[in-house]
Amino acid sequence: MSLEAFRGSAEMKDQLVEPVRVQWNARALAPDTALNWQREDQPDSLAGALAKTCDRAQFEERTGIPAELAELCELLIAVGTQKVELPEPEGGFSLAGADDVLSFGMEWLDAVRPGADLHPVVPQFARHCLDLVLRPDFALAPYISAEFHEVGERIAALWDQELAGESIARSTWRSLQQAALAADANTTPAWGFRVATFLEAMVWPVESISGEFVGHFEPLLFNWLFFLEMDDLTEEERCDREHFLIGWRAMAIAPRDNAGIIDVDPLEALPESQRVMSPEHVMATMERSKAVKELAQGRKDAVIRGLMNTLLPLIRTA
Repeated sequence: MSLEAFRGSAEMKDQLVEPVRVQWNARALAPDTALNWQREDQPDSLAGALAKTCDRAQFEERTGIPAELAELCELLIAVGTQKVELPEPEGGFSLAGADDVLSFGMEWLDAVRPGADLHPVVPQFARHCLDLVLRPDFALAPYISAEFHEVGERIAALWDQELAGESIARSTWRSLQQAALAADANTTPAWGFRVATFLEAMVWPVESISGEFVGHFEPLLFNWLFFLEMDDLTEEERCDREHFLIGWRAMAIAPRDNAGIIDVDPLEALPESQRVMSPEHVMATMERSKAVKELAQGRKDAVIRGLMNTLLPLIRTA
């Protein structure tokens, strides 16, 4: 389906965006990678309120905006904000976060030109993210194996050819997919696991990954921001966090039955991971975890805002 943002109409854009602006400025919407609109158990998301729907196809039909772009924008806001429950009798919630992060909710919509074809934006952003994780100064660079770094460089080269209008043979992609499997994400360092699985998932033509990009980028972004708390941890806390990641990886790769249920608890063979992932440990360290998160929030917000600042020009120039 060919999409034109707001069907090329500035009037239509105003009709859809301005009511949402009022709700957003009142902090009455909760960013989410799912389209939420009048669900019993979830507050409305920004994109859900924009199109008044929970359905991706309806969202695109009503706005002319690719659903994956709206999901990406909401992800960037969601990772830097939190819902604060309001006391009774008022109840409900308010959205809290840095002004630079919260402002993006309207910035990205204001950046959309009526009539723009926004389909290229997510592939272009994906290419930028690939560059980020391959840079030597990337926060998680020391945990990316040489094999996966090479896989990433090969993906980048092929994507550049595609974005320049060239076609890549299926055999070339199959060869690179085999190289990614041989690099084996499951045996990478714990802090590098989400980078490796991200790169593994990107071994496809750049246009074809757009619809799934947010689902693969979200765990990587979460892990990246999680790592930025390390400077504020004690040596013992750093060790505990690595055991947490080892357990997280074990749960992610554990064999499952047809219903998606894990047959054998993988944490039974990982007592330290079992300890730090236990409800008792989580409850006992909750206040400390909250304090560390607050100490690192400025560093996290800088990363989030940097990603927003990359995305906005791509939207404006589409």
